[in-house]
Amino acid sequence: MTCKPDKGFTLLELIVVITVLGILVGTAIPLAGAAAHADGRQEALAELDEISAALDAYWFDNASFPASLSANDFLSTYLQAGPQNTSIYDPFGKQLYQYSVDTGTNVATIYSIGEDRVDSGSGSEEYVVEVYAAVPGLKKTWQRLRIIVEVLAEHIESGGSVAGDWSSLRALMGLGASFNNDGFATTLQWASASHTLTSAGPDRVFGTADDITL
Repeated sequence: MTCKPDKGFTLLELIVVITVLGILVGTAIPLAGAAAHADGRQEALAELDEISAALDAYWFDNASFPASLSANDFLSTYLQAGPQNTSIYDPFGKQLYQYSVDTGTNVATIYSIGEDRVDSGSGSEEYVVEVYAAVPGLKKTWQRLRIIVEVLAEHIESGGSVAGDWSSLRALMGLGASFNNDGFATTLQWASASHTLTSAGPDRVFGTADDITL
């Protein structure tokens, strides 16, 4: 009767196994990092689109952009905050998305610092959106002007007076104070002699090319 010794691993076999495991681990780490970056990109793009739409809606109602993405009158009112306000936090760096407003051109810019987690400015980053106040502002202006035209026509047909400035005429026709301004928070101008109503347009300056006159 003989006993066969248990067969173990030789030193060579152990070296081969360790080498293979090292290769697998070395391959898995970059793949995991790439997957995380891909998820971050998708999250950033989706959230920037949502923020853009929310800023558009905010301007339509207020004729201005919010002071910040976390402002009480913006977050949760126009933009779904998400758990712990995650909707306004950049997945890269876990900080607020970069947000600024050019009051001269009325353009809001929002961007992510990206995978390198370094703020290179909106001109150099990849994930950037711009919201132009002219879009919701003109939409609101035309919406108000269409209503005004209908009420004004009825007022004139019924023999109503059209003398005075726009504020006086608006009140005389029974239109609320919200119809005093266009979609850019500029008071409309009424010329009683020519029966024309004018919006200063996006630049908020009368007598320029972007004026809207009815």
